[in-house]
Amino acid sequence: MLSYFQPVSLRRSLSDVSGSLELLLYRNQFQLLTAGAFYSDGDRYFPALAVVRHLREFLPAAKSVLVLGAGLGSIVHVMRARGYHPHYTLVERDKTVLGWALETLREEDSLKLEPVCRDAESFMGQNQRKYDLVFVDVFEGRAVPDFVTTPLFLRQCRESLSPGGRLAFNYIEVDKHKWEEVRRVIADVFPGCEVVSRDDNRILIGAPGMA
Repeated sequence: MLSYFQPVSLRRSLSDVSGSLELLLYRNQFQLLTAGAFYSDGDRYFPALAVVRHLREFLPAAKSVLVLGAGLGSIVHVMRARGYHPHYTLVERDKTVLGWALETLREEDSLKLEPVCRDAESFMGQNQRKYDLVFVDVFEGRAVPDFVTTPLFLRQCRESLSPGGRLAFNYIEVDKHKWEEVRRVIADVFPGCEVVSRDDNRILIGAPGMA
């Protein structure tokens, strides 16, 4: 009950990858606090909500989801709350964060969760599997690492989609000119991609050749 009035600290850790970490419960949702930003917000996490709302006609048939930058698994919480139960591959480079994510996800999803403790760049460089949805949610603080917006990485995401699959890409606009450049690069690989915005969040959603 206390979490409905103020965040309640459940766990703290010092990570070799992310530095200071804290697992919070606020209004019955799990949040991750790092030195640079908040990540995840259970089934209230806007980027995941935007993806699910935008793809509501597509998701019932989706069987596999690749999550690059797992955080606390908010995409799983959001999709599960709406009755979607695909298989998830959760790629997260910080083993502490990945462990907390698995702890916060309920047991009924345990057989559909494949945790991968690895950075997204090296994972995609060797991935040979296909997924119905690739959700890119990779950040360092509030910034997207440079490799995430390179044509090479985006093509790897495209090649990892099953026929008819979808890409969803979470970006925080800090600089308008850089955002426009990022949008152009993504549109070159995913023509016709659409943007869902709220505050400084930009969620790009697309499929190969959907223009």
